[in-house]
Amino acid sequence: MFREIQYLRRSTEEALALKGIKYADLKTALVPDRQRKEMALVFDRNAIEDNWYGLPVFRRILPLFERNSNHSVLVGDYIGEQNVQDVLFMAMQGAVVLTRDVEFQHSSQFFVVYINNLTEAMMLKFHNGLTNWNAYIGYADATYASRFKLLLSTMLANAFLKHREVIIQGHEDDRPNTEDVNMCGYPFADYGYTCRSIQGHLEGTMLSYKIERPVYGTFAVDTEFGLNAISPNPQPLEHFSVEVEEAKLGYLKSAKSGSLARAGLELVTSAELAALIRSKISASYIYNMSYDDTHDVSKFNVIIEVPTMGGGEPTRLLAALEYKPENQSLRLITLY
Repeated sequence: MFREIQYLRRSTEEALALKGIKYADLKTALVPDRQRKEMALVFDRNAIEDNWYGLPVFRRILPLFERNSNHSVLVGDYIGEQNVQDVLFMAMQGAVVLTRDVEFQHSSQFFVVYINNLTEAMMLKFHNGLTNWNAYIGYADATYASRFKLLLSTMLANAFLKHREVIIQGHEDDRPNTEDVNMCGYPFADYGYTCRSIQGHLEGTMLSYKIERPVYGTFAVDTEFGLNAISPNPQPLEHFSVEVEEAKLGYLKSAKSGSLARAGLELVTSAELAALIRSKISASYIYNMSYDDTHDVSKFNVIIEVPTMGGGEPTRLLAALEYKPENQSLRLITLY
């Protein structure tokens, strides 16, 4: 599997190179950033006459993107069985900032567009640009963990990746990567975008953004595949210990004092910090996996949310960890 994952990555890099795109340049659209925002735009399908409701939605969204920005865009209906409608309603009510009153008849009446890698100004531009359209009912700040964000992570599918003025999608696997197809059909060209596409098994595996959520049950296999991307020896992380060297903690308290202060960790000990990181490992997924062949080091990042003293938005810290399967430990490389 390690060799297969590496093969998929190389194939994706080669397919993108045919389009003049570097895989590394897509990182900001594929990897969460603790300093960037994510939002879910919510639309009421009952207020849209067109059966292809995604078309009028994106006719209004596409002009609002910054030209040189990178984003993953996910879409989907807010679906659920009848017996969970109360759960879906409460999650939505607690997260969505409404622009108008709306009658919640069934969750599936709502269409959601999820966009990552945003600044506060970008979020405001989307919200203000849509507010006067009756079908737009509001947005959720999906930067931090919430029940609504968790539910969306199980429902939404990747629609496209915006890379500056290029739209990247997947196309049929029996179509060569030398061709380009606008599979979802939205009118990108009308707004100055060029469509590029690669085979769907590459796009779906290597260019899909995964909304952050805690690791539950059988979904733990996602982490195993992530580790398998950087090591032929993937192991479940729940049994791993976390190493925080005293010298490392001293460096963090000196060089990263601002980050630790925001999280209320100015006086934290090595053991306490290790326990905190250990407790948060399953609260999100791992990303930015890499292997440093010069030093024979496999490593990954994880974002840790720490409640803020006195309430308010949590503090998000990025922890870079070395993966050491031979002794089932994770060594803290940095935290900020």
